[in-house]
Amino acid sequence: MIDKPNTSLSRLLVLAAAGMLLTASPGRAQQPPNPAEAAGQIADFFGKVGDQIYENCIFELSDEQIEVQHALVKAYIEHGASGASARKLAAKQIQPPKLSAECEQIRNMPRMAQPPPTEAALPPGAWEPKVAATPKAKTTPAPPPIPPARAISLASKKVLPQWDCAEGVDYVTIQHKGYPRKLTGGEICNPFQDVVHEVPAAVGNFRLGYTIKTGRLFVITEGGARGQTIAWAISGREVCRNNPDPDCLATRAVGPLPPGEYTFSANKDQRVTWGPTIKRYVVGVYLKKLWGKEQYTPQQTSAILARGNIAIHERLKGEMSEACLGFEPNGWAYVASLIKNARATGLSVYVDEPYPQVAENPPIVVASSFSLTSIFK
Repeated sequence: MIDKPNTSLSRLLVLAAAGMLLTASPGRAQQPPNPAEAAGQIADFFGKVGDQIYENCIFELSDEQIEVQHALVKAYIEHGASGASARKLAAKQIQPPKLSAECEQIRNMPRMAQPPPTEAALPPGAWEPKVAATPKAKTTPAPPPIPPARAISLASKKVLPQWDCAEGVDYVTIQHKGYPRKLTGGEICNPFQDVVHEVPAAVGNFRLGYTIKTGRLFVITEGGARGQTIAWAISGREVCRNNPDPDCLATRAVGPLPPGEYTFSANKDQRVTWGPTIKRYVVGVYLKKLWGKEQYTPQQTSAILARGNIAIHERLKGEMSEACLGFEPNGWAYVASLIKNARATGLSVYVDEPYPQVAENPPIVVASSFSLTSIFK
């Protein structure tokens, strides 16, 4: 999920370095002699690295990771672990990703004091405007009740076999926002390998294509790279992970992104922006045309079209995806660069694979080193 972009990458990164978005390590942060010195350090740093660190710097757990971590503690205790052992194991399994050298430099930058709020920024007093009373409208007879449509429900849905934990893999089941999720060693079952295939420069500009059923991102062009795989991303969560079932597509924040044509922000400088809700950079995508309307009931179509806040972003350990495309770190970094540099001009999402002759099988990580006996150590 994303927040509407409203600022530039440079400004957000400067705010981050100043401690307004990011928190420095308490034991290592030092207050500079004066704000001018801190500002000079920040300006010098960003003059050297620019905006290119946007794909790397994730300094803390996301809200979903925190929720998963707490749920893991509960699950481990239910399997017989002590509270201390459960908390230690969950904390070890769910951690922020390893930072690059540049991100570590930002983390350790001096924090600048926040200026006091101006008078205009202070909350208003208790004054309330007087609103004229609304005249009473003439009452009219209520129309006859409309028979209720079939409720959209996921109660009977199950995780598709290709995304479920393989036989012989140890796992625990947590509850996340009302749905069960299997985790093995703090990670979801069968995540994608972080595979990236760079698109040759000779291809020029192209559209991105994505297949819901397989999670494959590929090139759409008239050239020789047509259908070439770029990377892999999950979309949807729990029983709806990469599941194009109409009820999944109609369920907000659970189902995968719907099939159709998507655009990026018209402002090229705003295509990769900071998403404060998920605490990382994202690319917002906007549904321009829904495909396959004839396959959905009016209720499903209405629910699908009402969905919003769809984005492309990095997926962190233990997370799934609320309608977005969640890439592994290297996949996210490369895809974000294609969009930021305007090589990728849009996104088309398909239910089935449009280029089966060149499509590979999904590269999933089946094996897991997690053992249930580890919860007793």
